[in-house]
Amino acid sequence: MPRVETLERQVAAPARPPRSRNQRGRKPSPPQDRLTQRALFFRRIKRSLRPGLWVFGVGVVLVVGAELVRSLPSASHVSQSTLATATMAPERAAVTAHPGLLANALATIGFRITNIKISGAATTDAAELASAIGVQNGEPTFGFSLSGVQQRVQALGPVQSATVERLLPGTLAINIIERDVYAIWQTTRGGHVVFELIDKNGNVIANQDAAAAKRREPSLLLLSGAGAPEQVSTLLPELKSQPQVLSHVVAAERVDGLRWNLILKNQTVVKLPAENEIGALAQLAALQKSMQLLDRSVESIDLRQAGRLVVRPYITAAPSVKTKFGKEQEGQ
Repeated sequence: MPRVETLERQVAAPARPPRSRNQRGRKPSPPQDRLTQRALFFRRIKRSLRPGLWVFGVGVVLVVGAELVRSLPSASHVSQSTLATATMAPERAAVTAHPGLLANALATIGFRITNIKISGAATTDAAELASAIGVQNGEPTFGFSLSGVQQRVQALGPVQSATVERLLPGTLAINIIERDVYAIWQTTRGGHVVFELIDKNGNVIANQDAAAAKRREPSLLLLSGAGAPEQVSTLLPELKSQPQVLSHVVAAERVDGLRWNLILKNQTVVKLPAENEIGALAQLAALQKSMQLLDRSVESIDLRQAGRLVVRPYITAAPSVKTKFGKEQEGQ
């Protein structure tokens, strides 16, 4: 009977799963949150970049070191003065002896000029501009001075100012502001008549083709006479205030350093007074509006005296007349 009761107890007791050795004495691990797809993506990118960054850094160090070793001068060519300088300041001596060392090292990993971008150079000669820049494709990006390029470009006659920038890895950008051509000055040099462009301040713009400028801008005024470039900044605004007059003017001559003569398209000479040019031009505009005076073929229009207008027509030969003897006699 005791065996039967024991068997019944074993049957009635719930069966327990067997424990493994690894589970004995270990607490169950807490549940873990699953990473999102985005977090997993960035983690993979970060892991993949680490070897590449190390390789890139080691490569740069090796390249710079190789360039440094290759560029070092041999002991037989080092002078005593160089040795003394190196003893006092080794780093400074190395930089002085090899100013382009870092530029060449960076050039080996892609920092070379591949594009020279120029803007604003409408009238500047292309060959002179290229010579002033002094940089060509293939040169190290850091192998030249930006301020040096800027100074050489600004020394060109047509250039008023210039900005020079490096756009890494290999673009040199140059922005040019040219001088505004204000007029053309006819003068004499070495016994020859020459035509030069001038700006608003009367400064001559060197190395410019006046004929080409006139073709580009037909309204440019032709000046002549001593002191004309310095005084045109006063005359031209006065003419622009009277567009009816300005449209007929092709040239202006400075007379005795005191006043102007205007030459019209039909070769008429308008003599302006030494004072009150504005009033004389206003009077001329009124006469053009009322009787088209500027369109008439006359030799000169004299406005030098206030309140008086003198118009001189072209002198023509008097017609001949026949006498009673049948001979022609010219009119007196």
